[in-house]
Amino acid sequence: MVYNTPANRMLSIGDITLTSETMPADFDSGKPFRIDDHWYYYAAIYLDDAPLLPKESLSTSKGVAIGWVVISLTNEVFLARQRDRIIAAVVAMTLSWILTLWLSIRLGHSIVKPVERLTRHIREMELDTNRQLILEEGPIEIQKLAQGIHKLQVSVAESKTYLESEIMAATSQLQATLIDLEEAMKAKDQFLARMSHELRTPLTAVIGFSTLVSKEKDAAKRKEHARVVVTASTMLLTMIDDILEFSKAGVSGFTLEKISWNTRQGAADILAVHQPSADEKGIALSFNIHPTVPEFLHGDPVRLAQIISNLVSNAMKFTDRGFVTIEAESEVIEGDSILMKLTVSDSGKGIEDNKIPFLFDPFSQEDTSINRRFGGTGLGLAISKRLVEAMGGEIKVESTVGVGTIISFTCNLLQTDSIMPSSDHGARELLANKMLSGVTILLAEDNSFNQKLFVRLLKGYGANCLIANNGLEAIEIAGNLHVDVVLMDIHMPVVDGVTACATIVQQSGEVPPIIGLTADITLAEQQRMLDAGAVSVQLKPVDEVKLVSSILSALNSASEITDDSSGSILSSVIPVDELKSALYQNLDSLLAKLRTEETGSQRQIMHDLLGLSGLYGMGDLRELVLQFSASYAALNLEQRIESVAKIRAHIEGYLEPDDGHINS
Repeated sequence: MVYNTPANRMLSIGDITLTSETMPADFDSGKPFRIDDHWYYYAAIYLDDAPLLPKESLSTSKGVAIGWVVISLTNEVFLARQRDRIIAAVVAMTLSWILTLWLSIRLGHSIVKPVERLTRHIREMELDTNRQLILEEGPIEIQKLAQGIHKLQVSVAESKTYLESEIMAATSQLQATLIDLEEAMKAKDQFLARMSHELRTPLTAVIGFSTLVSKEKDAAKRKEHARVVVTASTMLLTMIDDILEFSKAGVSGFTLEKISWNTRQGAADILAVHQPSADEKGIALSFNIHPTVPEFLHGDPVRLAQIISNLVSNAMKFTDRGFVTIEAESEVIEGDSILMKLTVSDSGKGIEDNKIPFLFDPFSQEDTSINRRFGGTGLGLAISKRLVEAMGGEIKVESTVGVGTIISFTCNLLQTDSIMPSSDHGARELLANKMLSGVTILLAEDNSFNQKLFVRLLKGYGANCLIANNGLEAIEIAGNLHVDVVLMDIHMPVVDGVTACATIVQQSGEVPPIIGLTADITLAEQQRMLDAGAVSVQLKPVDEVKLVSSILSALNSASEITDDSSGSILSSVIPVDELKSALYQNLDSLLAKLRTEETGSQRQIMHDLLGLSGLYGMGDLRELVLQFSASYAALNLEQRIESVAKIRAHIEGYLEPDDGHINS
């Protein structure tokens, strides 16, 4: 709006609703004013006809006012456009929400519902893994998910079936194990309750005949009584071994000896053992040997006597009056092999037919009252059956209730014309020849009685004995003194035998062979000693022959410790020059070891010298070597070299180089 003052004329341009009447009184104050959402801006119009001035002057000069101008401004257009845009946005959002809702409903039917059904099915699978899964229709992803769940269901079902079968198998095995344990405990109780009978008969004989030995004045009778004591004692020890090792007492569980014996004398020994019991009950006890039985047989007499003794004891147990008879007969199989048949018959109460098949079961007896009346372990017949089978025979039972019982068995043996050399005869030869002469043995044993027994036994074979009362003493003696063999008891004070054995083995220098001694028959205990370094283990009470044989085996040359002053037949086979060369070679090696203070092989060289002198009957040379060996620890280097020189000089004078013979 433009106003021309001289002409008093108003001109409006554009859409402006302001009139002169509606204009405020102070509209020309120069301040903007607002009417009906419009802003109005006022400015005066001046006529300036002054001359042109510099630019600075123009800003301050004013001419004559000729009018004014008002400009009207409004934002209605912009607000309208904004409203249009908002409305368009709201419409678009509404359409989008409707579209989303529609898509959700569609997706809910095609995806969510199948997933919900699969979820419900999985919950149901927790209760029933065999539930059939129906493959869902829908997108490929849903089908793949359903297939994966189906495979998982099949896998879970298979795993469940497998686990159930394993659990059933484990449960069945556990039940079987429990049954076995119950039976084992029952058998153990029976064993502990009835262990006396198997041992009572030979033990009674040992006690009884030992008493007779002390009272008998006749030397011949004393010798006979002592022989019965030895027989019964051997039988007793064998029974103890069988009882303790019954868990492994199959055919391979028994070791059968191969020695010769007099059949008639063996029968007399069996009668002597059982005769006191027979006399006490008033039973006629007899042993009939058929003429076909050879006088001398070769096999295991102790095991055979054990079988017969078990059968006789069993027969006498159930016979209150009448007889118990032993009969022996044989037939030749081939060559020297014979089939021996022995029968034990009695007039006892007999056995019912239904009890006979169980007669040879371990810990089996006809009824529980038998144990209360007679005792016994129930192992006698079981052991006898296995022994018979180990001897290549079989055992049979015939019985009639109220009449009696006949038990017969067979075994394979060899016949011979005389007593063949046995381990016992070999032991006597060892004793006669002083086979351990010059051997120094360290006995590690804490029991004084056992010390006396071992020392007396070993000295009888010519050995020198050192004694250690505990494991620590054994370690010190073996480390400081010359010892050929160590006999080590497993259970000793201070340091036990196993630890002492391991310590001696680990000591520097040459280690003497160690033989373990134990009364513990368990294989685990023996294995501990062998693992510690022992070469073997001997059970107590020791078998004299086995002990000496184990010592000779540990020394690795039984022939090296013979002593035959009359000379050896080898001297006629091996030239003297070769013997001389061998002796000098050993002496040279010994000197070299002495000068280098190397003790590793000195003991072996000593044994070689003793062996060569023994083989050729050079007793004086053997004595010189033994003296040097015994005094070795107390000699200094010069004295040791001097002793070796004496031995060499003796060899030079002992062997005659001209005629190739040894001086007698």
